[in-house]
Amino acid sequence: KLADTLPDPALYQEFSDASERIAELYETRRYGQAMREIMALADKANQYVDEQKPWVLAKDPDRLAEVQNVCTQGINMFRAIVSYLKPVLPQLAVDAESFLNAGELTWASVATPLVGSEIAMFKALMTRVEPAMIEAMLEDNQQAIQPVGAIHESPLPSSFLLTDDPISATIDYDDFAKIDLRIAKIVKAEHVKGADKLVQLTLDLGGETRNVFAGIKSAYDPADLEGRYTVMVANLAPRKMRFGVSEGMVLAAGPGGKDLFILTPDKGAEPGMRVK
Repeated sequence: KLADTLPDPALYQEFSDASERIAELYETRRYGQAMREIMALADKANQYVDEQKPWVLAKDPDRLAEVQNVCTQGINMFRAIVSYLKPVLPQLAVDAESFLNAGELTWASVATPLVGSEIAMFKALMTRVEPAMIEAMLEDNQQAIQPVGAIHESPLPSSFLLTDDPISATIDYDDFAKIDLRIAKIVKAEHVKGADKLVQLTLDLGGETRNVFAGIKSAYDPADLEGRYTVMVANLAPRKMRFGVSEGMVLAAGPGGKDLFILTPDKGAEPGMRVK
């Protein structure tokens, strides 16, 4: 059962006050910023629980009421966070509603903390992804792709055998994870006056636009690019060029010249989606 009052109502008020700002970010399609705001609240909740250490307090029978207060505060902060995440993690919200035993989570419900009521017995709502699990997945994938070369009964051109362009040195997963790849929509494409190879692209990342100069003029007419979806490196440091600042890089394959092919995602991908 939850305590009848919150031990730190001012802290909870910070979570409640964030609702208008997070709602605005959702409505203006700034989903990445919305997630960052919600995760900042999660950091505050984690810090509170870590400082109070209810698992230590629980060892003293005389402090069980204090444990109940701390847990009530933590559960209410969790409730607010899940309410804000409900648009993107609906199943987590359904599971949390069952645990909290207080009806449907709504945006308005965050304003009133949940106190004095009975909650269900806890069961894990998510499984933490550990590094060992990622390594196992990568190893399974490596084993799955090894036999592919055996299906070719006759030699392929040297370019397909990577003799002209060998695979780069192996990197760790952490190095790859630093690269933020996103789906982008090309909303505008223009020739760059005075540039032989560059096309200026205006990319929609789902509420945020980026200006990117891409060396694909030899293969594409800018008019044919507008409206297409592609993949870009979104966290590449801006690069100041003679023609302006390039705020990222679109991905393309091919040796160059007319043999350049920008990457295009499957139908259904939306601007701003992360490529993993």
